[in-house]
Amino acid sequence: MKLMVIIKRVMGSVVFETLLLMAVICSIFPQRGLAQTNDSIPFLYRGHLFVPSIINDSVSCNVIYDTGAANMYGVDSVFLEQCGWHPEHTGDAYTGGAAGKTKVRIITDKTKVNIGNIDDRYGIVPIFKLRDVVDCHVDGIWGIKNVADYPFEINFEHSYLKQHKAGMPCLDGYQKLPIQYEKNRIMLQAETYIGGVVVKGLYLMDTGAGSSVDFTAKTVKDYRLDSIPGKRYISDLAQFGIGDKEKEWYVDMMSDRIVIGEDTIRKESVSYFPEGTGAFSDRPYVGIIGNDVWSKFNIIIDAKNKLLWLRRYKPDSHQQPIHDFGFRNRTDICRGWVVSRLTRESDAVKAGMELGDTIIAVNGRNVADYTWEEEYDIGNLPKLHLDIIGAKGNEKRITLESKEWW
Repeated sequence: MKLMVIIKRVMGSVVFETLLLMAVICSIFPQRGLAQTNDSIPFLYRGHLFVPSIINDSVSCNVIYDTGAANMYGVDSVFLEQCGWHPEHTGDAYTGGAAGKTKVRIITDKTKVNIGNIDDRYGIVPIFKLRDVVDCHVDGIWGIKNVADYPFEINFEHSYLKQHKAGMPCLDGYQKLPIQYEKNRIMLQAETYIGGVVVKGLYLMDTGAGSSVDFTAKTVKDYRLDSIPGKRYISDLAQFGIGDKEKEWYVDMMSDRIVIGEDTIRKESVSYFPEGTGAFSDRPYVGIIGNDVWSKFNIIIDAKNKLLWLRRYKPDSHQQPIHDFGFRNRTDICRGWVVSRLTRESDAVKAGMELGDTIIAVNGRNVADYTWEEEYDIGNLPKLHLDIIGAKGNEKRITLESKEWW
């Protein structure tokens, strides 16, 4: 049996790459207060698009919507243990993702999934360690089935998804772009200008990525990105995707502009993976475009006619001071937020922070008491007093201030 699955990861977000899964069969919100109107499907935007979903008419969960994950519905392993769903039939499979290859379990029961007004059934549901890659807010991953059957809208302005079964909606103010839609991938022509270099070619549209633009290792080599003059930051990242590579490093630079069709996005930081695997190795695209870009638009995907319609509603924003570390909320399995990203030679590193440290309090407040919105906005605080438990149980108290990077 063969199963097409996707898994990708960039910085704090999941990036999904199409892969071939050879399966051997072995014999949040929950509805978090979002109303559905006019056949629209509400989502909560937190770098990813979190969508309420119901499994087998009884199990509620939060899934990330990913344009790279068509025809696939997968669940997180910890969520599965905690949610009360007990599948009767499971199997084993080997999968290759952004972090290499790994063995996963799969559910082989026929599974009903409801997302808004969309009802789908899946013969195979992969079980991934998604929370190791994102955080405890994610219960699963969803790529809408049969996306070419109807125009599909991603409305960031009003936070909803919608299948337009009656035909194309009003397109006033939208620009039309040709796309390649093959093997469940949406790719489009775009250009990124960095220090006199123009990276022009096909980019993968990926709403599973929380970043702006991320280049593959092949693009780094072909365009000699390492030789471009200018400020750059190198960061280490723990478990950046599904696979057996537990650590990756990447480089941040500031672009001059990103051009998509008739639209220009200026002064947006971009990243590249000099030793990238999976989605960031040798691919038919030069890089991926994630939600830091897409969230500026309302989008209509007309995959049947190989067109993408974009309407800009959000202006470019000034780069704010940032902190030089990142974390994942794992209060589902431990006391706090686990440090998952560190910029080399940064204030955080000099203060003694390490990958794998657990932040248990911020500014004197237990992290378990932070709301999801407060957690998402924590990087906007200019000063952080952090109480930390190290990997060996040692206690640390670190104070960090955000800085202008660019």
